[in-house]
Amino acid sequence: MTASDDPGGTAHDWGSICNTRDLSRYVPFVAGGFHLGWIHRTRVGLVRAERVFTVLPDLVVLGEGLATPAQRTAAVAELAQRWRELGVVPGWRDELYDVVPYPGGPVVMRMERALTRLFGLINIGAHVNGYVRDGADVLMWVARRSPDKPTYPGLLDQMVAGGVIASMTPEAVARKEAWEEAGIGAGLIGPLRQTSAVTMFMEHGDVISRDFEHVFDLELPADFVPRPVDAEVAGFELYPVDKLLDVVTGSAEFKPDCNLVVLDFLIRHDHLRAGDPLYQQSVLGLRRGVL
Repeated sequence: MTASDDPGGTAHDWGSICNTRDLSRYVPFVAGGFHLGWIHRTRVGLVRAERVFTVLPDLVVLGEGLATPAQRTAAVAELAQRWRELGVVPGWRDELYDVVPYPGGPVVMRMERALTRLFGLINIGAHVNGYVRDGADVLMWVARRSPDKPTYPGLLDQMVAGGVIASMTPEAVARKEAWEEAGIGAGLIGPLRQTSAVTMFMEHGDVISRDFEHVFDLELPADFVPRPVDAEVAGFELYPVDKLLDVVTGSAEFKPDCNLVVLDFLIRHDHLRAGDPLYQQSVLGLRRGVL
């Protein structure tokens, strides 16, 4: 099952869906002595045409003569521009990601954000649960992704979310995106706090999505209404937590990893409890790894 599948019938088990892949369709990608990612077998011919790669029967290695992160970064940047011109790299972002073998690991090189998916690399993200209280009730602000987004257009998302680009911390990204995506100014972002993390290792179409999402909670005033500032978000909706749980467990309306972030919030805030349907598979599936 891939991210495009909607497993109807019983309630969706996103912990399993977000960790479903067929690695026989891919070959490992290695650089700097680290296994960094997975390349779909249909792209091996494209990679073979580049002199910086050594292509073995079941392994792709970035040139062993590239001994430093800077050398690897420069070599990949040159071919990335050519691939972009050929239309091989959709959704070009002009943002560099740190390429690491595991979260918190050494930076082996840096790579254009849009290219990282083609190599099945770990993507680090920052997601913000923006919520308000109405008496004893909790409601969460949910973003609708722009229909022009290169990935998962039009699906639901956290109120604020963004990829952690090179040289930025997850918290810095969360604070930056809070203004750019939802108009949350400095006076409201102060209580932001990191509360958790979730992971995903999933096949989506012909790429492997391996995500490590830093999760932040932000309680907002009841009268605050987020507004799109950039073109990333089409609009916002306020969901009671009961409706939120129904949407997550009964549909594929959210971007896949966002389902994990929502479930994590509901568990931590005691809205999904031990003994409830989906509790066990959810709590066991939120951090099944990205390696």
